[in-house]
Amino acid sequence: MTPKSLDKRVGELTESITFQGFNYTRRGTFENHKLIVSTMLTFRIMVRKGLLDANEVNSLVRKEVATEIPHQPESLKFIPEIAWSAVKGLETIKTFEHLLNQMDSEPHLWRKWYVDEKPETAELPKSVKDISLFYRILLLRAMRPDRLTTGLAEFVTQNMGIEYVEADPFDIESCSVEMNNITPTFFVLFPGVDPTPEVELIGKIAGKTIANNNFINISMG
Repeated sequence: MTPKSLDKRVGELTESITFQGFNYTRRGTFENHKLIVSTMLTFRIMVRKGLLDANEVNSLVRKEVATEIPHQPESLKFIPEIAWSAVKGLETIKTFEHLLNQMDSEPHLWRKWYVDEKPETAELPKSVKDISLFYRILLLRAMRPDRLTTGLAEFVTQNMGIEYVEADPFDIESCSVEMNNITPTFFVLFPGVDPTPEVELIGKIAGKTIANNNFINISMG
């Protein structure tokens, strides 16, 4: 095996193991938490590869907020006061070190971006039009947190793949290979959800049915 083919093989194995580990974790995670898991995994991998700065990632997670809030120009009053302190906090990051001056010089463009229905994809003001999606997400975190989830989903999709954002429907047959007499499976259910048919299907595949008197349903309620 040549060094080139070895690197390719190691890369494929790493990618496969990463996804299988993530998918296993995602399967036992509430829907609202799945994107958090995939996002933190993406950040960790990109920081390790040197593609993201760890301090900037921490700034996104913490949401930098200025303790001393500067005067807010009349032209930028469209930004809520609670978001203004977060905008100032972004200046601790080198990419945004002159952010307030930039916003003050083109307030009409910032207003247009701020009120856009989808600021995660809308055209940015000229002063920051070339920033990466990660820095756009920092802006969303500070100014438009209502669109942060969509921005993070797009970031994970671009860097890891759509499979880290959108999961296939639950398939009990594919999970059954992990079950045995000492490894049970727990279903966390919501009103109106009943996994009984799926469980009975697995029993039928294994030759265990109620009709054969070797399958028993016991209510745990």
